[in-house]
Amino acid sequence: MKYLIANWKSTKNINDALAWVKEFNQLLINNKQVVDKLNNNYLKIIICPSYQLIFSVKEKIYRHKNIHLGSQDCSFFEQGNYTGEVSAQNLKGLVDYCIVGHSERRKYLKETDNVIDQKISLLKDYFIEPILCVRDEKDQVPQGVTLIAYEPVYAIGTGKNEDILSVISSKRKINPGMGNIFIYGGSVNPENITQYSKSPEVHGFLVGNASKDPKSFIGIASKL
Repeated sequence: MKYLIANWKSTKNINDALAWVKEFNQLLINNKQVVDKLNNNYLKIIICPSYQLIFSVKEKIYRHKNIHLGSQDCSFFEQGNYTGEVSAQNLKGLVDYCIVGHSERRKYLKETDNVIDQKISLLKDYFIEPILCVRDEKDQVPQGVTLIAYEPVYAIGTGKNEDILSVISSKRKINPGMGNIFIYGGSVNPENITQYSKSPEVHGFLVGNASKDPKSFIGIASKL
């Protein structure tokens, strides 16, 4: 199974999101290669909009096998009087996956391993699968985490594909014996995806900028 995750980040309003979904649906219907990959359990697509867009995207996205919704984050509070927070309990029934520990949240929101651990625990309580982002071997991987998105911040955008793939191969040392699924998250696009996907250690991709355009995103899916 290959995972292809779209992280729209904080970039779209409702009109942008619905336009994306409309174009994505049409592109997918017309792309037998990608549809076959979904049907044959070779490919799983996870789309992660901003919180306020999740329900609208869920309502309009083409209902097809192995297409799922995810959240870009969740609160480390469970539920209650926490104005502005979106908890795992709030997300239950809307999403199947949730990104946690993204490098941007670690950098700009100063998220710690302890905060990330709390989020993962709450997500699991509500049967939402966490997608844990790590920057290097120093970032902790809690027990029970399966999906690990490796974001080599120092290498993103450098084009050093061979170096990156070599590092990914060594990252099984992060949490050996746990059956981890390693996903790469670093400036992938339709032009370079083939180089990154050569490694048997890479089981998918967390796509940022290239996921904002449905043509680009489907283009990546076509080459996996």
